[in-house]
Amino acid sequence: MELLAPAGNAASLKAAVYSGAGAVYLGMDLFNARAKADNFTAENISEYIDFCHLHGVKVYIAFNTCVKDSEIDMLRSRVSAAADAGADAFIVTDIGALDIFRESKVPLHASTQMGIHNLEGALMAKQLGFRRVVLSRECRIEDIKSVKASGLEVEVFVHGALCVSFSGGCLMSSFMSGDSGNRGRCNQPCRREYTCGEGKGYLLSASDICRLNDLQRLEDAGVDSCKIEGRLKTPYYVAEAVSAYKDAMDGKRDKSALSRLKRAYNRGGFISGYDKGNSDIISYKIANNAGEEVGAIKKVGKGRIETDDIPDLAVGDGIKITRGGAEVCGMRVDKIEREGGRLIIPCLSSRLRAGDKISITYDIVRERELIGKRKYIPFDAAIEVAIGKKIALTLTSSNVGARVESEYIAQPALNRSITEGDIRAVMDKDNGELKCSSLSVELSENCFAPISVINDLRKSGIAKLKAEILNNYKVERVSYEAEDAARRIAESDSAERICGQVAVMSDDIDILSRCASSGMDGILKIRDFSSKNIDYIMKNGLIENNLRIYLAIPKILRVADMRIVKQAVDKLKDNIKGLYCDNIGAVYLAKQYKLPAIGGTGLNIYNKKCMEQLGLEDYVASPELNAAEVNGLPNPIVYAYGRPAVMTLTHCPVKLNYKCGCDSCKWREEMKYGDSYGEYPIKRIRLADCYFELLNPDTVNIAGKHKAIVESGRYLLDMTGCDVGSANKVIDAYLKGEKYAGGSAGHLLRGVK
Repeated sequence: MELLAPAGNAASLKAAVYSGAGAVYLGMDLFNARAKADNFTAENISEYIDFCHLHGVKVYIAFNTCVKDSEIDMLRSRVSAAADAGADAFIVTDIGALDIFRESKVPLHASTQMGIHNLEGALMAKQLGFRRVVLSRECRIEDIKSVKASGLEVEVFVHGALCVSFSGGCLMSSFMSGDSGNRGRCNQPCRREYTCGEGKGYLLSASDICRLNDLQRLEDAGVDSCKIEGRLKTPYYVAEAVSAYKDAMDGKRDKSALSRLKRAYNRGGFISGYDKGNSDIISYKIANNAGEEVGAIKKVGKGRIETDDIPDLAVGDGIKITRGGAEVCGMRVDKIEREGGRLIIPCLSSRLRAGDKISITYDIVRERELIGKRKYIPFDAAIEVAIGKKIALTLTSSNVGARVESEYIAQPALNRSITEGDIRAVMDKDNGELKCSSLSVELSENCFAPISVINDLRKSGIAKLKAEILNNYKVERVSYEAEDAARRIAESDSAERICGQVAVMSDDIDILSRCASSGMDGILKIRDFSSKNIDYIMKNGLIENNLRIYLAIPKILRVADMRIVKQAVDKLKDNIKGLYCDNIGAVYLAKQYKLPAIGGTGLNIYNKKCMEQLGLEDYVASPELNAAEVNGLPNPIVYAYGRPAVMTLTHCPVKLNYKCGCDSCKWREEMKYGDSYGEYPIKRIRLADCYFELLNPDTVNIAGKHKAIVESGRYLLDMTGCDVGSANKVIDAYLKGEKYAGGSAGHLLRGVK
């Protein structure tokens, strides 16, 4: 398996390479999901790709954000620069920009932001030309095995931070501040405190994942690449994580590895992911580095604390003090006194108590050890210095060779002759990434050659050998087949769409029945996919001979969920007009059933090309676009009314907050989270597992807001959770073009950064 490491800056990139990574992933100054990292530029990307390739390390460039039509030329210039520099692959999110990426002939990896987590999504990615899928973090072993059947390479996250929201489906930062996670500017609202009833904590802060002990299971499931998260982390963290996983992959079991990983960074004590249930996903007491617990305070004095000795605690280390699992304070250790088996740390102690726990959150000695590492490329050198001849130097490394000769001709020595020791001293000088491992010297007796000539020869030989190594590195380029014209539709403002002027989404049968009777399109959002509930829907007359109803496919469909949804579609397919799709796996499902597909808000359609690439019959524009950007799209539907889901949760907030199990579920329809922005209603979707949507505190409502005029005049009214009376008032207002009080225009007036 490949070990893939993060590189948020040059220092982290070198730490990854020197610690044994097989590949690194990084971003350029724009269009990557870590805009707050230092990143790389068109001017220096070639230098760092060459550095990696010298060491035989692949470089994947992340272009994993949504792209606006106004930004296409900027994207093209960066893609071109990265391709020319020798990038080994592009990690891509925006399907609408695929033509630009295909033109580069660089292999494509489908970003985790695309939310691929099932076979159908992988097959759709394969059809689009992707070589590899970076799976959603929510995938279990059975999901990985299912996706592997697509024939694509599979990459999974094995270490680091988890997004609590389903991959690529978080709008929370966007609606809070205009800083969109889909644009690389997430403000991490999941790390804030929230209330639920009388409870309070970091209710959306997921623990970090660590799958150090799962590598064999992942390999057996077909995983090709193990990915470490952390483009915003330190070089120390990168080096520690890469070292631990490299050793494990090489069969070296280091009992201290987990301890060191905890100190480098961990949130919540590490979890193994979603394979073993969801009860431990959230770290609700600490939202940042928890470190490694190493002791407890025995005594608190004025300006000091005492504890049993912690042998490896050093001046310069970072520590955190916790009480009952919650953080009290953190500090850098400036001074340590050791007396009779006791350890004394001078510090501000007024908030501390005996019994408080001490954790190391930064190990300065280990950092120095890791960052001091270098990994050299060994070469063998042979030099010939003979009187009356040019000096010749031959360098070889891994069957790659370079030979250089001097213009200078060696002379008989008049005074001091050059020695083999002189030549060895020159060859042992700093050769950058290369290091002389053996030297063969053929030297005439009483021969003279200036040391400067030998030194210049060394420099030119090293430069030539580097060039030969890079020339010998094979950068793969691919030719993408002509796209299947049958699955593409014409890009045109007048292109026929399957929805009318108003489409209403609801989980309420009565609301959708009113839509059907009024000739409007209805989108049925089923919240319980049990056979009993599907049978009820079929018998109540809503869909019987009604060709205006679409079925909304849930955003998350793991293996067991997909079976359940397919059973529902089998029953309903003859009485529905098509599928509303929030994930590319659902789009593929529509094609399997030969049903029209509407691209939902979950697809984040930002630009003109996206629906064309996916072969959609209709689409809803991304709710993050402003009015001008929406109006630049070909005849879009706009999310005009409703509370958009800002997160879709794969863990169970009911278990977390009400301390129950599935057999004693305490789910409440009125469940909500709260913070200074308002209250977030929580809605449940039941499949094989339960999933939960966190709805925006404020209602989007553009009725009567003149600055939010949508030229297409096509609206999606999301009545999820509304009662019939309220829904009828909203529908009437939009049908009549009247103002409806309340709510905001969402992003139509401000857009996102």
